[in-house]
Amino acid sequence: MSRNFWRQPSLVLGALVSIALLTAVACGATEEPTPTPPPAPVATNTPTPPSAVATPTPTTTTAVVATPTPTRTPTPSPVPSVQPKRGGIVRLSGGEDPASFDAHTATSSAHVVHNALMYSNLVWRPKGDEIVMDAAESYTISADGKVFTFKLRPNVKFQTGYKPAHPRDGTAMTSKDAKWSLEKIMGLHGQTISARSGWMKEFIDIDRPDNGIEVVDDLTFKIHLIQPFPGLVDILAIGFSAIYPEGIVKDDLKLRPYGSGAFRLKDFQRGALWQYERNPDYFKPGLPYLDGINHVNMDGTAIIQAAFLTNKLDLSGGNPTKDNEATYKARADRGEIYILPYVTTCRPQSVNMNHTKPPFNDIKLRQAVNLAIDRQGYIEVVHDGYAQPHFFLDTGGVGRSVQEILKAPGYRQPHDADLAEAKKIISELYPSGLDVKMMARNSSGYMRQNEFIAGELRKVGINVTLDPQDSSVVFPRAEKLDYTIWSYYFCLTTETPEELFGSYFITGGSRNWIGFSNPDMDRGYLDLAATADPIEKRRKALALEDIILKELPVAPLPVQSGTRTAYSYVRDLPLTKGKQYTWPKNELIWRSDI
Repeated sequence: MSRNFWRQPSLVLGALVSIALLTAVACGATEEPTPTPPPAPVATNTPTPPSAVATPTPTTTTAVVATPTPTRTPTPSPVPSVQPKRGGIVRLSGGEDPASFDAHTATSSAHVVHNALMYSNLVWRPKGDEIVMDAAESYTISADGKVFTFKLRPNVKFQTGYKPAHPRDGTAMTSKDAKWSLEKIMGLHGQTISARSGWMKEFIDIDRPDNGIEVVDDLTFKIHLIQPFPGLVDILAIGFSAIYPEGIVKDDLKLRPYGSGAFRLKDFQRGALWQYERNPDYFKPGLPYLDGINHVNMDGTAIIQAAFLTNKLDLSGGNPTKDNEATYKARADRGEIYILPYVTTCRPQSVNMNHTKPPFNDIKLRQAVNLAIDRQGYIEVVHDGYAQPHFFLDTGGVGRSVQEILKAPGYRQPHDADLAEAKKIISELYPSGLDVKMMARNSSGYMRQNEFIAGELRKVGINVTLDPQDSSVVFPRAEKLDYTIWSYYFCLTTETPEELFGSYFITGGSRNWIGFSNPDMDRGYLDLAATADPIEKRRKALALEDIILKELPVAPLPVQSGTRTAYSYVRDLPLTKGKQYTWPKNELIWRSDI
């Protein structure tokens, strides 16, 4: 095992408004069999000269060798026969305010749909599996797969017009900015490690004097790895891997953005309307197509779907409720709207038990929880039938098939035998029953999930009291293991097995908020990450999944499918790998009715 694996104490320490308000907004609300070497980027046109327009001040109201010369992928360009139009606003809905303007410390898609509009990454994923350049002009990979050399575009400018003003406003991004941002993501400046992107730390050689990020000149830098890891670009492409000016820290980002992205913040009211406008200094000529994006916080599926069906939203997400299915279908059949279905990235979806202390340090109790939950009932009640059986890896991809999963405890039908076995275990362990408090994120989807799980556990003698909390409370408590049990659906951002195990299940993983630690898992992780052969990679991934299924620190749950739904005039709406964590840049969508 590499010395780098244990070089730190832990591998990576965490990561309604009424309908009347909707005058202008949209909603941004999953698995590769093997990672492939990333495509090599190409240079793009020289950016247009910056405009002098300033942004109004926001106010708040409250071991394998990677391919050294990857195939080139061009920057996306319009199809000549369907030329995008410039102008217009797209209206979106969202679940909550961003906790801050710091994309690195954000954890939820509810936050990245805001922040990703304003920031640039080195690379991004506009559609499918395709990775193209963003702030970087190009990158290459060394013959041994251990050095990534990035070349920045020459005129990526940080936005202006915010208060307090900063000396870097309007200045060009440099290699030192990229180095600082990557180090900040990895927690190397005394700040919180990014829960979403920080697991890159397991592969970057931070024992070097330069922390593994070597500045060559103002526009060129190298990332030095401890072993080949083509999946690095998957991490760099997600909305949590933004590039900031050198020296910008978490406290700065509580006050204002420091972005260079396609849109900039025009104005906002917390809990209500967030307005974004085209960045006139954007470094990609002609982009974004839209004049702006209006983003309204809305709570509840019924409210969001009512807003969409009355055309107070242009774009929405989530599956139609049973009473709206016929309406959605009829409108799609008439061509008024279109629906893009996808399997979400929300894995691991599970009941998380704090097995580091009583009572869930007892494997028998954890087995009882796993047996008690009727997964078919979960699919119907929690996800309205829009879900499929899952363990942890992607079903039917690297993971097991639906048929295999349906034979497992908790999934097999009829559920009566598993329920009886769970009752027997609890009656033996706790003849008078067991009282527990279940932490729950208080947004509607998570509350439905936790209410269902609580009901299933009460059937077997585990008397659950729900403890609803805002995400600002849930995440810090989870990180500190300050809970007894909670049900949640985490979501992957790169969809790779490396992220699944590296974030959630290796010792000290960036989102290992269950306290899981197993030496076999830790030993097998880097080996998995260095394996390119798809058959061998799947074998190793399944072996790691077996460790979790044996120890059951969490009880796996089905994973929902989703949709993106838009009116027909909204064009080039992407579906990408990484889904809601890469598509919110929105620089390529446009309106045909302008």
